[in-house]
Amino acid sequence: MEPIKSAGHSIYFESGLSPLKDILEKNKYSKVFVFADTNTAELCIPVFRSLLDDIEDFDIIETDSGEENKNIDFCIGIWKTLLDFGADRKCLMINLGGGVITDMGGFVASTYKRGIDFINIPTTLLSQVDASVGGKTGIDIDHVKNMVGTFSLPQAVFIENTFLTTLSKREMLSGFAEMIKHGLIVDAAYYIALWKLKMR
Repeated sequence: MEPIKSAGHSIYFESGLSPLKDILEKNKYSKVFVFADTNTAELCIPVFRSLLDDIEDFDIIETDSGEENKNIDFCIGIWKTLLDFGADRKCLMINLGGGVITDMGGFVASTYKRGIDFINIPTTLLSQVDASVGGKTGIDIDHVKNMVGTFSLPQAVFIENTFLTTLSKREMLSGFAEMIKHGLIVDAAYYIALWKLKMR
């Protein structure tokens, strides 16, 4: 499938991450960081490495998994980690994970030193169809979801179905429900096509 151009960045589908290599080469980033949670680090980092077998020059920043950790305290820890690693304004953050990671990673990147480049690689179906696109970033405060955030566009979004093989059936159904919701809201033909797919 051809990339979709959206507000100055591209959304790539099943590209094997090959355009990522071009982005890294073109922009000459001072440092590259991969932001992931503990689940993604275990299940998806190996897939990420296999798709980029000739690129190893990146540091991994890992956080605990779960919506309860999408808060300012964890952001402060990530900002401090970036400082400890010597991150400047010319570095890149790659958010590898579900909606919590793309929301929080995007927020951290958009505010660190007044904004650094970031790329989203969503690894759940839900984040592929919702959280990773549109430039939405945010964190929760006092259990209020996405109370603080920014609209900041990634350099690119990569949709790779290989990552979906790491998901449970429950996670896949969660994403599929979001797709049905999109169809109900804006596109009857899309909804009908999804319903027929479900009935197979």
